Amino acid sequence: MPHSSGGGSHSGGSHSGSGFSSSSSSSGGSSAKHIKNTSFPGARRYVYYENYRPVYIYADYDIRKGTASGKVWSIIGSAVSLLFGIMLIALCYDKPQKMDTSPSYHCEIKDTAGVIDDMDKVQDAIVDFYDVTGIPVEIMTVNNEDWQGGYSELEYFAYDMYVTEFDDEEHWLVVYSEPASPDPDFNDWYWEGMQGDDTDNIITVDVADDFKDLMQKYLTANSRYDVSSAIAAAFDETTPNVMDGHVEWLFVIWGLLLSGIGAYEIYQTLITNKKAYRSAVKCANDAKEDTCEYCGNVYVIGTCHECPHCGAPLRPHNVETEQPVADAAFLSAVYFIHIFYVCRGLSSPS
Repeated sequence: MPHSSGGGSHSGGSHSGSGFSSSSSSSGGSSAKHIKNTSFPGARRYVYYENYRPVYIYADYDIRKGTASGKVWSIIGSAVSLLFGIMLIALCYDKPQKMDTSPSYHCEIKDTAGVIDDMDKVQDAIVDFYDVTGIPVEIMTVNNEDWQGGYSELEYFAYDMYVTEFDDEEHWLVVYSEPASPDPDFNDWYWEGMQGDDTDNIITVDVADDFKDLMQKYLTANSRYDVSSAIAAAFDETTPNVMDGHVEWLFVIWGLLLSGIGAYEIYQTLITNKKAYRSAVKCANDAKEDTCEYCGNVYVIGTCHECPHCGAPLRPHNVETEQPVADAAFLSAVYFIHIFYVCRGLSSPS
């Protein structure tokens, strides 16, 4: 269906077009699991050991329970977001192509109101536009009395004129209207553009808005421009740049957002399934460290009974004071008993 490309009037200013085809995208909220090196609301503290040192991390889920199927589905979902974002970025630059319209089409001026004084100037301007874009233009002039009795706005009249004149979506109709006997002090003129849907890739929102501003400017400057020169000037200034490429910044923003989210979620999924996390244990935020009596490496008090590095039994601590409660001789005896059982192939007594 044809739709307005914008219009205006002497008394009411101008308005932009309506009904342009548009595309939008949305992304559901992320339900990602979070792991950080610093505390955050809702997180628990975990510790695991790497390179003989404790590593502290904070997570809002149990990091020891990663599943292969969950990991796969998470990566697939994130990859879709990443690829869709990349696709939007790739589509953000659009350079229109000349329309391949029927050779029988031609530009036309229907000056019913008798206000076009220089037909050649207007014809040259709209033919130049047609040669560059492939969009045939028709200029129609009417009197206010022709439509104000049956239509509340010129836009509705212009729509009916389009579907009466054309049976396609490839034309651009520009309707100009003024009173049959205009007031010399204030000519109550109106104008409206009506474009076919197939022209949207060339007569974009930006192009239509620029043309609207030019028409409004030149028609308002009636001391220097008559109707013919106003219409011709608007087309002459529009034609040179109408086929320039343009960046769809909405695509850029959404593309960067979705690809960034996708890449981040994939990274999070991969790191949250680290093998080391499966051996992690919960620990208090104020847990203290101590060194193993046998291997000298550091462990976190209250998280293990045997050294996570060498397997030796650890001296008992009072968790509240973090002070050892047994002497070295006792620990040595316990360690030798542990070695004895290991050498005999028995389980160490707990």
